Amino acid sequence: MQSVNAKPGFTSLFNGKDLTGWVGDPDLWKVEDSILVGRTTKNLSYNDFLRTEKEYANFAFTCETRLQGYNSGIQFRSLVQEDGHMAGYQADIGDHCWGALYEEMLRGHLVHYQPEIVESVLNENDWNQYQILAVDDHILQILNGVVTAELDDPAGARSGLIGLQIHSGPPQEVAFRNLFIKEF
Repeated sequence: MQSVNAKPGFTSLFNGKDLTGWVGDPDLWKVEDSILVGRTTKNLSYNDFLRTEKEYANFAFTCETRLQGYNSGIQFRSLVQEDGHMAGYQADIGDHCWGALYEEMLRGHLVHYQPEIVESVLNENDWNQYQILAVDDHILQILNGVVTAELDDPAGARSGLIGLQIHSGPPQEVAFRNLFIKEF
């Protein structure tokens, strides 16, 4: 497994051993070979989330992700609703949405999928690096070194949880490794 060392000032969000620091369904989320894996083996009727215990406000986040399926995402500055569903910003992962900025359960698409930018840098069914910068009302998303979404959003949340999504639908697997964050 390829390992990425954290840059100065960044801390790991994942210990590589277990789900310490995270809240989620242990039937859907596992640690395998130092990788966070969300997997469904039958149709899932709801979106499921593995979320941090801690909230974050202004930060730079980076991770590597691999999707074998059709849809996932990285929630940030999000809250948990009474039914357990997360609501808030989502860096989209999946068919015809990689790199888009979505607001789950709230305003919907804030920055749409841009195939002319994403398709040339996307590693389908392999590891992709995702970076998210959230400072005050400015949001920036970078996929494999290319900016895919940038937004000044005075109406958006200023803090919240980080979450990893398994989308409703047919069986699929999403994996995350090298999750690091730097708070400002």
